[in-house]
Amino acid sequence: MEINPPPYPRTSCTPATLYDTICDLHEWVTDQREWANMQAAELQAPDDPFVPELQPLINPDIGQDRYLTQGVPDMFLVWQAVRAIREKYDEVVRNYENVEDWDSKAAIFYRINAVRSAGMLVSLALLDSEKREAKAAELVDKQRKEAFKSLRKQLEDIPELKEIFGGLKNDEDDDEIDYDRLFHGDDDE
Repeated sequence: MEINPPPYPRTSCTPATLYDTICDLHEWVTDQREWANMQAAELQAPDDPFVPELQPLINPDIGQDRYLTQGVPDMFLVWQAVRAIREKYDEVVRNYENVEDWDSKAAIFYRINAVRSAGMLVSLALLDSEKREAKAAELVDKQRKEAFKSLRKQLEDIPELKEIFGGLKNDEDDDEIDYDRLFHGDDDE
């Protein structure tokens, strides 16, 4: 059983060492990506590829200088996110420490999601603030649509709610739902 955890920035981390940690995380994702995508396909994950290919890192000196121009709050959020990914991975290691458990579907699910989260973080962490805000808004919109799609799928089988959903065909139709009626029912009853 091989355990290869993602990097972990310490509390004494400086902006320069945080950049180095992001580069290490980029390398970790790159090493884990092929395995994670193969496992995701076996688990029938919704996205293909489950972990998108990362952009190559630019020259470390230029990249570090560019990263050091980011604001402290942005760096702090990245620091927290890198630590959270490692802490989640360590939790998986503790909960699935036997060889049989480590290769179970549940453990693999958590491990591939750690790789995916790390890939997403690396993709966002090295962007300038304007591009990062635009990308974050895009991701929020995508998650909202996925959540709505999942909710609609679960609720449209309930006969009382079928009329409220009105046979919506795609994700763009969510504005046509009568939310007032969905959450408050009919006033005339």
